[in-house]
Formats: sequence, C-alpha cells, structure tokens
Amino acid sequence: MHDSPKKSPLSVGRVLCSIFGHRFIVTKKVTAHIKEYECACCGKQVTIDVKGNLASLTPQLKEINETLAMLHQKKLAQTHHHPAA
Repeated sequence: MHDSPKKSPLSVGRVLCSIFGHRFIVTKKVTAHIKEYECACCGKQVTIDVKGNLASLTPQLKEINETLAMLHQKKLAQTHHHPAA
C-alpha cells in the first residue's frame, strides 16, 4: 500500500472528531445570523442551512452564502445612506 503522509493526520482528525465531536471555528460571517465554520481538527466545513441547522458546506450552499453576503452588504449600505424617518 502507498499511503501518502497527507492522509494520516486527516484520518486521525476524523477519528477524533467522530469520538469527541468537531471543534468548529467561524471562518466567514455571511450575515449577523449566518456563518461558515471549519473544524479545527479535521477541516470539515459547514454552514447554517435554511432551517437553522448545521449543514455540510456544498458548492451550492457556498454560492447561496456569497449571494446573501452581497445582498446583506447592499442593505447595510442603503441603510447608512437613507436613515429611517
């Protein structure tokens, strides 16, 4: 067998996470309520889905988060330019 050295730490991390759970850290704030996370141990990436649960960060969810972030920034910019009466 030819195992590359890169796979060993990743598989150990996965084993540790399966036993003890993931140690997620915030990698990106999409909005005030939606964030993207990555496990500090195994590198698994997750985000908040439409139901408010953690879900694997798929390319589709990543694209949705990018769109949400853009819309959120536009809304913030408009709020600062046009204060409510």
